[in-house]
Amino acid sequence: MKPGIDPHLRSGPTGIPAWINPALFPVGCIAQPSLDLTEAAKEIQAAESWLRDQGCTHARGPLNGSTFFSYRANLGPFERPLFLGEPQASPQPFLDAGYRSVAHYTSSLAENHRQIERGQVESEKLKSQGWALLSMNDVGGFQSALKHFHRITAASFQHAFSYSAISWRLFQQLYAPMEARIDHRLIRLAQAPDGEIAGYCFAIPDLLNPDMDQFIVKTLAVHPRWRKQHLGTWMVGEAHRLAQDAGYVAGIHALMWEQSHSQSISAHGGRIFRRYALYEKALK
Repeated sequence: MKPGIDPHLRSGPTGIPAWINPALFPVGCIAQPSLDLTEAAKEIQAAESWLRDQGCTHARGPLNGSTFFSYRANLGPFERPLFLGEPQASPQPFLDAGYRSVAHYTSSLAENHRQIERGQVESEKLKSQGWALLSMNDVGGFQSALKHFHRITAASFQHAFSYSAISWRLFQQLYAPMEARIDHRLIRLAQAPDGEIAGYCFAIPDLLNPDMDQFIVKTLAVHPRWRKQHLGTWMVGEAHRLAQDAGYVAGIHALMWEQSHSQSISAHGGRIFRRYALYEKALK
């Protein structure tokens, strides 16, 4: 298997930006087409034709086969620069081809003090119950932490829109390049009273805009067994506290699905600055 390729995905012929993901079938996937709208229209039409021939009843995009790869169109506004890992695909080719939005996402900018205050409210209660927040070193380092991330991600996001699980090997390949980019001080894992690692908050610096001194809450996940414990609020608050100590002035709560619980965490003290969408069309 080549690094970064899911062996379960099947791509369209050369020049056709389409994918078949067995976990999403009979919905097929269309990746970001060309920037030129005329060429993009041709590519989407060819992708639809190929997907229809493979038995797909619907097409969804921009989606490079899996939500672990590039997906979502960026709707703006664009007053501030793109952050590290932010989608750049335009919605226009899909709108022109008759697609409708089926999922919506936002990115918010949250000041440290508001998130820290909310996290502290939950902190004492959870600590008194035997909960703890651990660093990556506490669980054996980056690779050991990744194993927890993989397990919890698969359980936490199983009902997220268009989500499909990937193998540990591929997950490791996708995250390995981030080891040199992360700030270990910002990452925490939640340990349950019985010793189980029940959740994690994976935050990284915005290396595209270092002068802005902001960090990115890339993934916040809690195992379903431990939901409604307010672990997410605690972990995010702790991430902001650690970030403030490290010199970051604010955090980007990135690319949150509007139906996720993370939205409610960011809504307290966060200001939406960008919106995104995923589109779908019936293949008649």
